Amino acid sequence: MQSLKRAQKEKVRSLTSFTGVSESKAIDLLTRCGWQLDQAADLFFMSGAPSGPTVDAAKIGALFEVYKEADADSIQIDGIERLCSDLGVEPTDPVMLMISWQMKCEQMCVFTRQEWTRGMTDMGCDSIEGLKAVFPQLKAMLEDADAFRDYYGFCFKFAMEPGFGVRTLPAEVAKQMWALTISEQFTHLQEFYAFLDEKGVKAVTKDVWDMLLTFATSVEDDMSDYDDDGAWPVLIDDFVEWFREKKGLPVPGQ
Repeated sequence: MQSLKRAQKEKVRSLTSFTGVSESKAIDLLTRCGWQLDQAADLFFMSGAPSGPTVDAAKIGALFEVYKEADADSIQIDGIERLCSDLGVEPTDPVMLMISWQMKCEQMCVFTRQEWTRGMTDMGCDSIEGLKAVFPQLKAMLEDADAFRDYYGFCFKFAMEPGFGVRTLPAEVAKQMWALTISEQFTHLQEFYAFLDEKGVKAVTKDVWDMLLTFATSVEDDMSDYDDDGAWPVLIDDFVEWFREKKGLPVPGQ
């Protein structure tokens, strides 16, 4: 919700209040209907409004017990690997990031009981088959630019080392996360990796992380419309200069 515009947030609240659906389901319905509130409400009722609770809290709790650590009230690496096996996906599959996003997880490779319960409830799942069934819905949500930016911002915080307040990611970690998030949007991702390696960049700031998405989705592939005087992070300015030199591209206006 945090990256949605004010008008969109109001529509999400209206739809959840009117229909009783979760925030994630409301965003999905509104996204599919071009953020037309009346159409989203119609779609909800046409598809059959649930007559009772959409999930069974007891089943959600029992499923958590299947994967949780024996000596901790959380699902950790071993449990996540077993969960992925049951879901038929690899732990590195982007859908696992999407699930973590919906659960609002604070730490990579950990699902707390609260996160698991909240996320499964919001997604309307209380079984493995139910969780598999929402994969297309999660992917469809990311077709909305605002929802994707919220997801992308979540991924930075999610990948940070727990317990540290520094707003940076090790460059190698950032590369792994970019591969999972913007590989389809950023044509020059591999060149950007090469630039980081050549310049010996060890860490990526939150500002660079955020602005790289804007850069990837708004600047032409040949950098011809890049504003050298714009409010871009220095690292992105340096990448554009490096890229133009490597490709022999002219600097606009010179």
